[in-house]
Amino acid sequence: MKILVLRGGALGDFLLTLPAVAGLREKWPDAVIEMVTARKFGELVLGPTEVNAIRPIDQPGLAGFYAAGGKLDPEWSDYFSEFDLTISYLFDPDQIFAANWRRSGGTGEFLSHDPRNPRMTAWKHLAQPLKNIGAEAGDPTRLVGEKPRSLRYPPSTRKRLVIHPGSGGKTKCWPLADWIRELESCLPTVDHEVVWLFGEAEVGWERCLPDKWKCAGEGFLRDRSLPEVFSVLRSADFYLGHDSGISHLAGWSGVPSGLLFGPTDPAIWAPPGKNIRTWSRGGDWPKAGEWSAWVRDFLATCERGV
Repeated sequence: MKILVLRGGALGDFLLTLPAVAGLREKWPDAVIEMVTARKFGELVLGPTEVNAIRPIDQPGLAGFYAAGGKLDPEWSDYFSEFDLTISYLFDPDQIFAANWRRSGGTGEFLSHDPRNPRMTAWKHLAQPLKNIGAEAGDPTRLVGEKPRSLRYPPSTRKRLVIHPGSGGKTKCWPLADWIRELESCLPTVDHEVVWLFGEAEVGWERCLPDKWKCAGEGFLRDRSLPEVFSVLRSADFYLGHDSGISHLAGWSGVPSGLLFGPTDPAIWAPPGKNIRTWSRGGDWPKAGEWSAWVRDFLATCERGV
């Protein structure tokens, strides 16, 4: 049995698809499962009992499959002919890609699912195609690949709090100045090691941090690979963030996560997992003092193991 899953989009989109991929692995434990996706996302799940192979979605030749009557790359055509089951989450409203897949000689069953505009929890929406093949969503944590499993971030003698105040979508970001104001209010009463995460969307943000957050043992990490970020999150006792890909990575790591939602709905977009708590007011950001009070309660709840 050979299975192919095609998934474009950002990091959060990829991670929200993993319950569906895990369901395939649980139904067919001996199958060869491959994914066409971003290479940097794929290395999170690559392993002999997880996802067996990754083919980068930006590899030349695939563009022709998006055009009606387009020229079809022979290498991609041969590749698509290898699978017994293909599930596509590519944006394909007119079924052009699906038609070209068949024209190229794609074999086996082909299921196409529109990943946009879910009216239910997003990961459940993405697992819907599995109903057609007698499967259901599985545990995405079983798909942690060899590389992220092999990395170990240094332990701390204190409780570690990791914070990612950014997001690839600017409208989903509460201003950093508000984060700092609220956290300055609540964290001095708690003895934590604080690590700030900054990625390619948060260039220069570390310069805005007060000096106390830059000293030894309390600092920031920027532009690390996703397996490295995963190792940091897995080492943490708590995590704070927005509706972002890194927050989905935190949820996947299992760290207790407090997530601040502004314009997006956590009932749809929150990561799966029992350690996720969300703050939301239907599109509005917290008023002064609200986020610090919520964070204080979140940390205390985690400390009690509730």
